[in-house]
Amino acid sequence: MATELELKLMIQKEHLNLAYEFLNAVCGNQVDCSAEPSLQLMNGYFDTQDNILMQSGIALRIRAINERYIQTLKTRGSNRIGMHARGEWEWDIKADVLELERLTDEMLPQNLHDRAWVKGLLQVFRTDFERQIWLIKEADTLMEVVCDQGEVTSPYGKDQISELELELKQGDEVTLYDFASRLAKSVPVQVSTVSKAQKGVRLKNKQIELPDPLTDGANLVDQGAYWYETWLVYWEAMCFYDDLAYLKPIYEAMDKLEAFISPALAQELSDLVNKMKAISNTEEVVIANLTSILETGQIMLAIARWLNQQNNH
Repeated sequence: MATELELKLMIQKEHLNLAYEFLNAVCGNQVDCSAEPSLQLMNGYFDTQDNILMQSGIALRIRAINERYIQTLKTRGSNRIGMHARGEWEWDIKADVLELERLTDEMLPQNLHDRAWVKGLLQVFRTDFERQIWLIKEADTLMEVVCDQGEVTSPYGKDQISELELELKQGDEVTLYDFASRLAKSVPVQVSTVSKAQKGVRLKNKQIELPDPLTDGANLVDQGAYWYETWLVYWEAMCFYDDLAYLKPIYEAMDKLEAFISPALAQELSDLVNKMKAISNTEEVVIANLTSILETGQIMLAIARWLNQQNNH
């Protein structure tokens, strides 16, 4: 098993060229960087009609790429305050057919050990997207930066894929955050905790996944992380549903978050709220006006980094 540690950044289609320009410029200015040929990826995700795998924190898929088939099992893992950390197993398989004998009990939660769910498996949604990859090494840290654009489709509808993923291959996450912060100064991005698999399930159940409720006695960092992740979830929902009504819970989460971060970050967050309100109070406001604010991604990354640092102390 490999543990995948990555930052996922939302980016609107109209800003993709800025991301390509930034990443290609990085590769043009340093030796330890390579841009890979673009790939067309087709992925079928499998589950039961009642979504028992997703509800158990499991994503099971087959990826087709250049006549090669790869079966992948991912666990939901933890979001690490804006950063995904999860288990992942991959196998090359002979055809576009699941090889379930490769799954062992150690990979699965207890409720799936009986294998009763196997008989009900079917392809519940698929993702088709183009992927561009940059391998970037800075100091002793190796990052894989990918840009994905395409769509998730199911019998219940479709959703667009437009995102950047920064995966840590070796080294430390500080450099990963540093690089993401540099990118966010030039490209309008926002931190996301919603996976492609979650996008597919959402098309069916029409629900957003809020963080687990705070427990009694939760420490200050946990409370800050809760309001931070609540902000991210409602932000992504606003974009998915194209509904400015989500601004109300977004502002509430940002207001609550101010009490659990440093004074300097709290001031930056307050300034961002004021800027957003000034834009959203205009007569012809559209969500694209809000997703174009550079400071949003910068502050999301800075707060995630700060909260993770406090969590490690």
